[in-house]
Amino acid sequence: MKSVNMYDIGTYVAEIYDQNENYIDDVLLIKKHLNNKKINILEPFCGTGRISLPFAEEGHEVVGIDNAKGMLALYAKKVKNRNVPSNKVKLINRDVLNYKWPEKFDLVILGGNCFYELATKEEQELCIKKAYNSLNNGGYIYIDNNHMEGDLDPSWQQKGIVRKSLCGITDDGSTVETTMETIWYDVKKRLAKFKRRGKVIKSNGEIIESQYIQQKHPVSAYEVQLWLKKYNFDIIKKYGDRKGGPYSNDSPRAIFWGRKQLKGQARDGSLY
Repeated sequence: MKSVNMYDIGTYVAEIYDQNENYIDDVLLIKKHLNNKKINILEPFCGTGRISLPFAEEGHEVVGIDNAKGMLALYAKKVKNRNVPSNKVKLINRDVLNYKWPEKFDLVILGGNCFYELATKEEQELCIKKAYNSLNNGGYIYIDNNHMEGDLDPSWQQKGIVRKSLCGITDDGSTVETTMETIWYDVKKRLAKFKRRGKVIKSNGEIIESQYIQQKHPVSAYEVQLWLKKYNFDIIKKYGDRKGGPYSNDSPRAIFWGRKQLKGQARDGSLY
């Protein structure tokens, strides 16, 4: 069994991801803030393009970064199938943490629980710092995560239970099954490690299997708010769901729409 990210088993797992993650309410929420203006968008953790590809279809220029070759391969295929001009989308296969993000963007999207792909709060904070460096003055940032405050949620503490994750049948008839099993956690530090397994039974009977260990830190709204302020972002809006509902302690999500401070302007809008 190979030790490899399951998202790099061709485009098989990526296809099942698309079957499960097909909502567009976050895309519509972002669009409400754009006022029909054509902008440059950077999406680290872009995956198969669920969020950023619709913007390219509308004429915005999009750059996507992702470490998973299988996800980017499906993104590129969708760009071609939807006849999106090639100059509207640039895809970069790199590790977002160890790669210098390109600059001069009007919007950075950190959506779809992408912070859950990172092992520590330090890595998550680094992404906000990188976003600041990639944005034009006055540029915007969108951050969307589950709303999980306090100690590690009990659902992340269920050791020894193998849970099915992404499962289904691809367009070519291949069967995909992925699982997740908690193998370690630290309640106070809000950390957990998982054994991830992926299995693909191709339509010709060939079997491909993979496994790897992944650590996650469920970021809190409190942490995100601190990091945004630390790196000179003004928090313009804070939502509790992808429909744009108000944020509260009981909200299912913690969504931030922030703006990189203009040079010469204080947080309250006054000049220095």
